[in-house]
Amino acid sequence: MFFVTLCFIFRLSIFEAASKEETDVEPKDESVHDYPRPLTAQWKENWYFNFIDRERGAWGINHVSLMRHKQEARFSAFHVVDGEALMYSNVVPIDDGFSELTDGKLKFDFLEPFRRFRLGFSGPRHEVELEYEARFPIFDYALARRPGKSGPLALEHYEQALTVKGKITTAGKTRELRCLGHRDHSWGYRNESKVTGWNWVAIQFPDKTVNLYRAVIGPAFIGSGFVSRAAGNLRIVRLTVEDTRFEQGAPVASVYAGVDEKGGSWRFESSRFSTLYLPLSEKAQGVVIHENFAEFTDLATGEKGVGIDEYLINPKV
Repeated sequence: MFFVTLCFIFRLSIFEAASKEETDVEPKDESVHDYPRPLTAQWKENWYFNFIDRERGAWGINHVSLMRHKQEARFSAFHVVDGEALMYSNVVPIDDGFSELTDGKLKFDFLEPFRRFRLGFSGPRHEVELEYEARFPIFDYALARRPGKSGPLALEHYEQALTVKGKITTAGKTRELRCLGHRDHSWGYRNESKVTGWNWVAIQFPDKTVNLYRAVIGPAFIGSGFVSRAAGNLRIVRLTVEDTRFEQGAPVASVYAGVDEKGGSWRFESSRFSTLYLPLSEKAQGVVIHENFAEFTDLATGEKGVGIDEYLINPKV
């Protein structure tokens, strides 16, 4: 496959570029972080890995959230195989000694910081084994650690494009997976109930990955993102959502426009091909997430990609 060859050819240059990125992220940041005491608001640490293999009819998201204000951890594995949604969510108690990211069913292993990862899931209806490898360097949204931050979304946060290989077994049938994916890791104060809405987009193109983020909090909004390529990362400093189309009250397509740090313009259009509707109990005040798996078009070049087009909607704010 093309993406495997690309990863092999550029591996050295990618991580030479990564060493030059402006970031304070360290290998220890891949692991569980300490948290402030006393807690003044909701404080969480989240890890997220996705995969999208349209050729083999399987895609999904995997997520762990440590909710330190409750001393609970939520483990989630939401997968779609041949159009069937396979949903798993489990909440377990944790303490300050919690360090291994597993609830006995879903497990994340960080084999080599920023480069190699393994995910295993053994659920009541299906099993998954995935090996992830870095495709491009991480992108650090914070650029510098700011431990004193507070507020509804005061996070340290980095993301990374990945290649994926592994297998998924359901109904006695095992299929091999070879595709692209994405991950993120964040920690800090996080309270989605105060957010009016957000868009989170992670697109995988043959030669690049694009991440876009826009959040609306009351009358204010923030929008940013990045483009990752073999040469390194390019920050998107402004992002707008030009249009969103709804069907039966659910978002199905959007046009995103961004400006990068060098003044370049970017426009992407999404089109949903599959979705997961996630009214998670942690968002109990009516906040829901539409996790759309979508085809994307780079409107400047016509290039096609695939990825996540996520919408958080809070109707009560």
